[in-house]
Amino acid sequence: METLRDLFEFVVKAYPARKELLRIRAGKGWRAYTVKEFERATRETAARLARAGTAPGDRIALFVENRPEWHILDFACHILGAVPVPLYATLPAHQVRYIVGDSRSKMLVVSGRERVQTALDAVSDLSDVRVVGVDRGLAEGLECLQDLTLPPSRKWPEPPPLSGDDLASLIYTSGTTGEPKGVMLSHRNFISQINTVRPLYPITERDICMSFLPLSHVFERTVDYVFFDRGSQINYVESIERVPSQLTEIRPTIMVSVPRLYERSYIKIISKVQQEGGAKRRLFEWALRVGREVRGAEWRGERASAFARGQFAVARSRVFSKVLERLGGRLRFSISGGAPLAREVAEFFDIVGLPILQGYGLTESAPVIAANRLEANRLGSVGQVFPGVEVRLAPDGEILARGPNIMLGYWNKPEATAEVIDGDGWLHTGDVGYLDSDGYLFITDRKKDIIVTSGGKNVAPQPVEGRLGATPYIAQAVLIGDKFPYLTALVVPNFENLETHFANKGVTGLGRAEMAQHPETEALVAAAVKQVNAELALHERIRRFTVLPREFSLEEGELTPTMKVRRRVIAERYGSLIEQMYLKTQRAGEYELGD
Repeated sequence: METLRDLFEFVVKAYPARKELLRIRAGKGWRAYTVKEFERATRETAARLARAGTAPGDRIALFVENRPEWHILDFACHILGAVPVPLYATLPAHQVRYIVGDSRSKMLVVSGRERVQTALDAVSDLSDVRVVGVDRGLAEGLECLQDLTLPPSRKWPEPPPLSGDDLASLIYTSGTTGEPKGVMLSHRNFISQINTVRPLYPITERDICMSFLPLSHVFERTVDYVFFDRGSQINYVESIERVPSQLTEIRPTIMVSVPRLYERSYIKIISKVQQEGGAKRRLFEWALRVGREVRGAEWRGERASAFARGQFAVARSRVFSKVLERLGGRLRFSISGGAPLAREVAEFFDIVGLPILQGYGLTESAPVIAANRLEANRLGSVGQVFPGVEVRLAPDGEILARGPNIMLGYWNKPEATAEVIDGDGWLHTGDVGYLDSDGYLFITDRKKDIIVTSGGKNVAPQPVEGRLGATPYIAQAVLIGDKFPYLTALVVPNFENLETHFANKGVTGLGRAEMAQHPETEALVAAAVKQVNAELALHERIRRFTVLPREFSLEEGELTPTMKVRRRVIAERYGSLIEQMYLKTQRAGEYELGD
């Protein structure tokens, strides 16, 4: 297997024709593609694209949400040797225009009525770009894929030569600073990941999986390629917000997500237990204590007493099994990537019986550089470096990686490529970390995000922000302190939990702005900050914070499509509030913590 076309041919030959390979919710039921239907749809789509003039090397932009047609289009491009350019389904028109124009895509394929006008606006001044809908009737006069004619007698186009070194896809980075760059990933980059994963993880054709992270991001896309390779069933969910309602229906055996889902699940579980109180709360707290004693010993490479292990078995049967049922009841393990996972959350789910295997990588590395495994899961780390990939640390702690998964470079940006890939082929990741004595990689932060206080102290903000976000009454937090004498934070409260808290006290009808300004909200957030501060070095502690009345959002430009914070945007937007936190006079809407 050298190319993604080879992966497609392997899947349609290796697995039973009637096996349901892809599924998506449709009304009250499900729409499914068997292996045979998937093969036919993909070959037909390739034939239609070929008749429409698609040639090897042509770029085809995919402005499509997670659904079976995404992968059908993707593999159809690989059959033709064309290059798919995925777009986040939530992008505004000006960003779509930039990516389509920069990649010089010949066609923009769009799905959903909520996106079609954005697509049309984006290419209004790009006369050589053809817009095609996935479905009929998206807009008056808009042609759809089914309108593209098939060749006579359904004769499939002869696939052109394709090698592992050929460009497989252009994936545009989120762009926390500046315009996004097109990452050129080859077929070898993707296939090397599939070949590496195969012997390391027990994934089979019996597994039921969910695909809800954006397929326009390399993480979900590569994971789905692994599921295809193993013949696992993929169930598409339109967005991460719909996952909780579909978990108990799909009942997956493997789940791949970003930390946000696990953190929200953790907070909901803990909050529900605290609200119930009484005997249920005491039972749950007992179960957690027992679990921490047993699993904590195992984390240290020790063995708990037989009595403790017996109690833990009871706790799992009587308490933790109910938690796992809320997650579908069949999960064998879960994978987390894209951002750091708070250790407290990882420990909780490990105790409950759901191992979360944290990994690490970049779009530029297709994406995985290191990941934990079931038999080697060191909490707090991102695992051991993948076989075939080399990692070394620069003098300043920056992680450098080299291997068959490293990108070809940035599209039409040789200078930017030279900045991140040196003459010896090492990718300079921009992340800072270290390797322990057993070869486990730990990430401390992004090199460019490191806060240096005016006193010369270095602080990595992400671990602290992750701990804050794992507390019940904080949803988002951004640390401030670069070139300032001490750390402060902009805090977005967990409004859902606050509503419940106020309702239990008989206070209703508060808007978000009123909740954010309420003295009780400030006290709850302050308690959470003090709890986190107690575990930090003195120079890492938060001295003051400001509670904000709304969440950071993609629409406001404060988050990237992968939900990473755009620190520069937030620092500029909330500049006046930040300045107030460094004045001696306390202002309304902020709270100062004593030493």
